[in-house]
Amino acid sequence: MNNQTTFYLARHGQTEWNVAQRIQGQLDSPLTPQGKQQAALLAEQCRQLNITKILTSPLGRAVQTADVCGQLLQITPVPVKGFEERHFGDWQGKFTHQVNTLSDYDEITSQITDCKPKHGESSKQLVTRFEATLREELKNAAKEVSLIIIHGDILRCFMAQFIPHLTPNSGSKDNVSTGYDYKNAELIALSYDQDSGTFTSL
Repeated sequence: MNNQTTFYLARHGQTEWNVAQRIQGQLDSPLTPQGKQQAALLAEQCRQLNITKILTSPLGRAVQTADVCGQLLQITPVPVKGFEERHFGDWQGKFTHQVNTLSDYDEITSQITDCKPKHGESSKQLVTRFEATLREELKNAAKEVSLIIIHGDILRCFMAQFIPHLTPNSGSKDNVSTGYDYKNAELIALSYDQDSGTFTSL
């Protein structure tokens, strides 16, 4: 009867561009010394969780974080295409202050809509891509307990479904902020029901 798969999502450790407030998207920058320390603390947190598999975004900052966790947990991380951060198009590589005065900045970075930077990916497209990949990975690893290293905007968009004020019939969906920025190396526990295909935040 119980066909629940437990898994854990975590954002990568702090990067040089995080500190500089540059938009990474699918570009990359290495972990800072603090980011490496965050990854080590994340690994320590995972010691008690019976992790059997580590999946990671293929982007360098996530792989770096996953490798630190893998060394401690003695598990070789597996990069997964589809777990990459949102593509921010023409905004990638720019400093936040160069784009945060644009009229669509808040909608793109704080809401779940079809709006996107030029040549980039919308938050709705991101959620569709990530969820499809996640379901496929969990279906193929139903008996595993997976640690999945991903990115801040993926977490913001995916986890929005668990925020009460964003549930259906909670008022206007226009101009509603997801209201949460996930911290580097923050660990989130969820379960996936293999029968119904539904996610639950634990």
